[in-house]
Amino acid sequence: MSYLRRRILNMPLKGKILSIVTLGVSVTVLTALMVIGIFDEAYQKLLYQTLSESLSYSSKDISAYLDGLEQLTMMLLSDDNIQTDLTIIQEEPQESIKSMNAMRRIRSTISMYYQSTSDGILRYITLYTKGLTAHTNILRSDETPKRIQNEIIRRANEKDGAPSWVADYMDDYGLMLGRDINRIASVKLDTLGTVLINIDMDRLISSATQFDTHYDRVAYILTDKDQVLHHTDNLTLEDATHIREAQISDYRVMEFGGHSYFTVHGLIPDYNWDYYCLVSFNAIAEQIDQAKAACLTVIIIDFLLVLLLSGKLVESLVGHVKRLMMKMRRFADNNTTVPAVDYDYTGREDELGTLHRQFDSMSATIIELIHTNYTSELLKKEAQIKALEHQINPHFLYNTLDSIRWRAKSIGDKNIFEMTEALGLLLRTTLKNTDDAEQSIGEELEVVASYITIQKIRYEERLLFLDGIKPAFYSVRIPKLSIQPLVENAIYYGLEMNVDECSICLSVEAQNDVLHIYVKNTGSEFEENLFDKLKNGDVQPHGHGIGLMNIDKRVRLQYGDDYGLAAYNEDDCAVVRLSIPYMGGANAETDYSR
Repeated sequence: MSYLRRRILNMPLKGKILSIVTLGVSVTVLTALMVIGIFDEAYQKLLYQTLSESLSYSSKDISAYLDGLEQLTMMLLSDDNIQTDLTIIQEEPQESIKSMNAMRRIRSTISMYYQSTSDGILRYITLYTKGLTAHTNILRSDETPKRIQNEIIRRANEKDGAPSWVADYMDDYGLMLGRDINRIASVKLDTLGTVLINIDMDRLISSATQFDTHYDRVAYILTDKDQVLHHTDNLTLEDATHIREAQISDYRVMEFGGHSYFTVHGLIPDYNWDYYCLVSFNAIAEQIDQAKAACLTVIIIDFLLVLLLSGKLVESLVGHVKRLMMKMRRFADNNTTVPAVDYDYTGREDELGTLHRQFDSMSATIIELIHTNYTSELLKKEAQIKALEHQINPHFLYNTLDSIRWRAKSIGDKNIFEMTEALGLLLRTTLKNTDDAEQSIGEELEVVASYITIQKIRYEERLLFLDGIKPAFYSVRIPKLSIQPLVENAIYYGLEMNVDECSICLSVEAQNDVLHIYVKNTGSEFEENLFDKLKNGDVQPHGHGIGLMNIDKRVRLQYGDDYGLAAYNEDDCAVVRLSIPYMGGANAETDYSR
């Protein structure tokens, strides 16, 4: 891995740029292929669904046609003329003139019904009554064996006037519909005869599947449970059985006989026959493959063109970088003159032109510094360093305050003496040069005491201060200068903002692993949820508010977001609570009690 990394780092700039370009183009190509794959999958799914819906219409057409034939038989059995003529035949001898005339009228009537549906799908209508038979097409009727006709009549008699569909002989003799004609007059409902209708299934399926001329002839299979009832002649019985056993749920592309077929499976409504509709998928699959191949070819050509053009562009860019490197080597060997190359970069405004011009300018500047300014600049820097060394330091300020303090004492001015003494102690603590960001509570209280001394002289009896922190907590380490600004804030809002007396109290409370330091004052109150509003920007901090925010940020950065400042009002007092981690009882090594 380290060897490969070294090889990459040491690769020429041209190789690195070409590698990046190749990687980017490869990622783009892979992304394009993935997108094409996703679109192809979505397109095929949409195509399959469209084909499935288109082929599914055939089942509805077949069901509608069969329903129409049931309506036809209903009109036959309720036809007044047929009821009258069948009653005559039932009541008169077969050889009588009345029976003969009635039979002739029945033939004419059923022929009229037959002609009304002369679509080639309905092969014949036959009516049986009392040993007599009326045909619309006796030749076609005779193609159906008598035993089958008798079986259909028997099943129709069992239905007692309801339609009886017989599909057992569909593949050889077509689909049969038998129905008894019962007497309507006098509400006797005895059987007057039986009508038999024969349907050419090949023509019915051909009519139902003429939905698109783009497909080759459609293959069709009708099954009832485990039995193949009918299949079109472009399929063998073995093919039909194989498709039925494939257990297709909705649709599938199937391969058999060296061809691809899009197969749709469904149910003929109201008749509980399963159907399988097949169309050739070879042409569709070929078009899809051609589209994929065309997209892949375009992507490969685009990939090669991008690499070729990138190589040309990178070569031109690297040439300028090589010139710059040559100038750098020449200047390193001889820094008395600006190196010259066989290209003028004065008119170039791009980054490469800028680099060359800046390098030339830098070279000229370096040459000038070496020849004219090197020594003088060194002397100037040395003088600046000496001046910095003689800058005033804090001790000068401390000594000055001590001189003022002793002068005030000598003249008997107690207030100035105490004020300068407190100010000196305050400055020593706050300006102490140390990297330690913490100090003990005891040391912090010394700063507070010095500050209170100064403020007492200013506010006199109006300022009441109570230090309620027990000496046991003096050795606990807290962030430097975290209590004094809180006291200063309390004095500012409790005294400077009004003329009443202000009482300030300090206290400490330890709760489990948290130490709470409280600064309470009278004479002011906090706005509700002040810190939340300051953090959210609803209230803009200013003056002492900025100091409080800084303390809160310092504590949170040092200890975490579970600690920091909280501001609230309690018993007519404004309360600021400082929370920090507490490791248990502290053993103070120094007694800071006053």
